[in-house]
Amino acid sequence: MRRSLTDTILARSGKLYLQLRLRDKRKIEKELAVKYEGHYRNAGLMLLFDVFMALAVVAIVGLVALALYFVAT
Repeated sequence: MRRSLTDTILARSGKLYLQLRLRDKRKIEKELAVKYEGHYRNAGLMLLFDVFMALAVVAIVGLVALALYFVAT
């Protein structure tokens, strides 16, 4: 079965993320099985969601700061 480009990108980013974070192969396999249902794609997807959530928080804080600036002046 052929995988899509997005699945491949998510799987590779998930694998790289776990390798950089945990470094030990046994820890990676354990966390992959427990937290990400044994798929690097799920780890990449969670990483993508975390990045989007961080960007959303930055955007909301920026909008609130802008609103407070214009209300205060």
